[in-house]
Amino acid sequence: MRWVAEGKSSWEIGVILGISENTVNFHVENTMRKLGATSRIQAVATAIRLDVL
Repeated sequence: MRWVAEGKSSWEIGVILGISENTVNFHVENTMRKLGATSRIQAVATAIRLDVL
């Protein structure tokens, strides 16, 4: 989520980690679901509020 918070795209995160964009999206969406967020921005804001980011 830190890279999402920095504004990196799924493609950019995938390149950094050496995984596919689809895999990044899968993990981001799972994180969003666990945080109860409907968007990447809301997930970042929730993570910051919960002090996990």
